[in-house]
Amino acid sequence: MNKFVASSILCLLLAASARAAELRFGQDGIELDAGSIGKFILDYPLLLDAARKTVHKIQEKNVAGKSAALKYEGGAQLDLAMGDGGKVLLKMAHMPPDVKVIQLDMHIPIAFNEGGKWKIGDKEGEFPKEKPAKPHLYQGNATLLKITNYEGKSVLVGVPEYSFLELTDNREWNWAIFHFKSVTPVDPGRTELTVTLNTQAGIAGAKPVPLADKFGQSAREDWPDKVKTIEELKADVEAENVYYAALHPPEFDSFGGLPGSKEKMGLQATGFFHVEKKDERWIFVDPAGNACFHLGLCAVNPSDDYTLVKGRESAYEWLPPNDAEFKTVFRKDSGEGVLSFHLVNMIRKYGKPYDIEDYSSRMIARMRKWGFNSIGAFSGGGEQARQTAQFPTVASLPLSEWEGIPRIPGIHETFDPFDEQTRAQIEANLAKSLPARESDPLIAGYFIVNEPLYEKIPEILPSLKGTFACKRRLVQWLLEKYKDIGGFNTAWEAQAKTFDELNDKELAVKSSAARQDVQEFTGVFLDEYFRIVAEAFHRHDKKHLLIGSRLQPGTINNEQLCRIAGKYLDVISFNYYTYGLDKEFLQKIYRWTGGRPMMLSEFYWPSPKDSGLAGGNEVATQQERGLAYRNYVEQAATTGFVIGIEWFTLVDQSATGRWFDGFNGERANTGVIAVTDRPWKAMLAEMMKTNYDIYKVLFGERAPFVFDNARFKNGK
Repeated sequence: MNKFVASSILCLLLAASARAAELRFGQDGIELDAGSIGKFILDYPLLLDAARKTVHKIQEKNVAGKSAALKYEGGAQLDLAMGDGGKVLLKMAHMPPDVKVIQLDMHIPIAFNEGGKWKIGDKEGEFPKEKPAKPHLYQGNATLLKITNYEGKSVLVGVPEYSFLELTDNREWNWAIFHFKSVTPVDPGRTELTVTLNTQAGIAGAKPVPLADKFGQSAREDWPDKVKTIEELKADVEAENVYYAALHPPEFDSFGGLPGSKEKMGLQATGFFHVEKKDERWIFVDPAGNACFHLGLCAVNPSDDYTLVKGRESAYEWLPPNDAEFKTVFRKDSGEGVLSFHLVNMIRKYGKPYDIEDYSSRMIARMRKWGFNSIGAFSGGGEQARQTAQFPTVASLPLSEWEGIPRIPGIHETFDPFDEQTRAQIEANLAKSLPARESDPLIAGYFIVNEPLYEKIPEILPSLKGTFACKRRLVQWLLEKYKDIGGFNTAWEAQAKTFDELNDKELAVKSSAARQDVQEFTGVFLDEYFRIVAEAFHRHDKKHLLIGSRLQPGTINNEQLCRIAGKYLDVISFNYYTYGLDKEFLQKIYRWTGGRPMMLSEFYWPSPKDSGLAGGNEVATQQERGLAYRNYVEQAATTGFVIGIEWFTLVDQSATGRWFDGFNGERANTGVIAVTDRPWKAMLAEMMKTNYDIYKVLFGERAPFVFDNARFKNGK
C-alpha cells in the first residue's frame, strides 16, 4: 500500500451559485441543474495509470442524500460528502500505486452551438455550428473552463493547477455532443485538490439574440426554404394541393401490401398482420394475406415538436398567447409552459384550432402519397381518423411508469420481473387494455418498452438493497448454487457470515467467478422478464404480434439477451442508427435470436445546413437524407429477415429541444416535414423511389440502391 495515499485526504470542492437543491449526487456523478443554461453531470472520478487508461473501475456505488461512497477495483475508496455552500469533500483511501492521474468528465449539450461560447485559460471561441475539421477545440494545461450560452449565462469549472484540459466536438464520432475532460496528476506533494463548479449570470439588461423566430425556426441560421412571412404559410395551402396531386404511388392493397402476392406465394389471410417464412425468407403478411413491407413514420401526432418555453422566454422572438386562437397549441398538462410551433403554424396556415382527428387525417393522407403504409411508435391519439382511413399502426403495451409499472433505479426502462406487485399490475394492465383491441386488424404489432438498457443489469442489480425482489432472488440463486456461505466467500472473495445478510449488502463483483455468476443470473432475470410479458400478452390477445423493445445497438449486441428474447418474441425490434448498414452484424443478431424476423424500428439522418437543426448522424443536404434512406431501407429489404422499418419522425424536433428533456432536449432535423409544415421535398423525392418500388427490391426484380458515399459503404 502507498503510505502517502493511505494517510492523505483529497478534498474535491464544488460550489454552485444556484440553490442548494440544484447540486446533488446522482447515479453517475455530481449533478448541477443550472436552470436555462441546462443540466450538467460531472462524472465520478476515474482512476488512471500513467498511460491514462482506466485501471480501477468503480465496483460499488452507494449514493444517499448528501453523501456518496465509491469503491474501486484494487481496494481504492472515495467517500464524498456535500457540505454547506455546495461544497463536496472527497476522502481517498487505499489508493493502489499504479494510479497516477484522476480524470473528471462532463458532457456539454449540442445546443451550445446556438450562440454558445467557451473559454479555457487565455483561449476562447464559439462552439461550432457544424462539425469542425479537427475535433479538439482545446488541448492544454489550464485551470478554468467557462461555457456561456446564448443568453450570456455561464457555467465555470475550475480545476487544480497542473491539470490537462480537453474540449472536444464529439460529432467526429457521430455523437452530437461536446465533451470536457480534466486530467490531474496524483502528486505525493499535494494533499488536497480543489475543483469548483459555478454558475454566473449574464450582463444585466442585455437582450440575447433569440434561438427561435416567430415560426419556431432557428433565428440564427438561414436556408432557401425558410419561411419568412405568414403570407407564405397561407400560400402553402394551394401549393401543397398541387404538390400532393402530382404524386402517384403504386396501387397497393388497403393495408399497403402487394396485391396478388397472397395467391402467388401461397400466403394465409388471417385477418391480422402476421409473419410467415417462405423459401428461407421472412414475409410480413397483412390482414388480406398479401406480403407487406412495413414502412412507418414515428410520432405522427404532436410529440417531439413540443418544447419547454417557461423559464427561457428570451429564447423566442415571439410566443403565442394562451387564448382562444392558440389555446390548442399548448400541452394540456403544462399550462403555458410547453407548446408546439408546428401547431402554431398550422393554425396560421389553415385558420382553425388544432384537432387531433383532423390533424391525423391530413397526415395519413400525406403518408399514403409518400408511400408510407403505417403509423409508427409514439403516435397516440387520432383513433377515429385511423379507422376511417383504414391505416395500420403499431401499438405499445401499457407498461410505463405512469401506468403503474415501476422501474429499477439505474436500469433504464426495466422493471423487476420478480416483484409480485409488479407482476400483478402487468397482468391487470394487459387484461384491461388488450381485449378491447384484439379484433382490430389494423394493429401491426405491440412494442413492449422503448430502449431499455438491459446491459446495465449485471452492474446495477448486485448493488441493490433487499427491498427489490430481484436482489432477493439473486441471493436465493447464489444460495442454491453454493449451498454454504464459505463456498460463496471463496468464489466472490467476500467475507459474509450468512446469505441473509447479502440481501441488504451491496455485492462487490470483483472476481471472475462473481462476474460469471452475475452474468448467468442476468439470463435468469431476462428469461423471467420476457416470459411474464409474453404469457400475459398472449393470454389477452391471441391475434397480434409481440414485436419487442426497440433495442439500441449497445443493448442488442449480446448473445445471451438475443437468445432469450428470441424464445418469446414474434419480431425483434432494433433502433439501428448508422450510416452504412452492417449486414454481417444484422446477420449475427438474426442467428443469435434463433432466426426471428427483425424490424429496424428507429433511425434518421439530419441536414443541419438547410434546416438550422443540429444533432444525429449528419449529412450535407436534404437530398442526401433521402439517398441515405434509400441505401438503408433497400439494403435491409434484401436481408431476407428484415420485415420493415420506422423513420424517426414525421415532424422535425423543436429548435429549442423536445419538451420532456427540458432545456437539454434533442433538437434535430428528424422530420419529413419542417416546423412550418413544409415537406422536405428533396428528401421525400428520394424516399418515394424506395417506398414506391419496395416490393420490386424485396423480391429481386431490381437491385437495391447503393449510396456512392464513403461513409455509407462500411457500416461496421
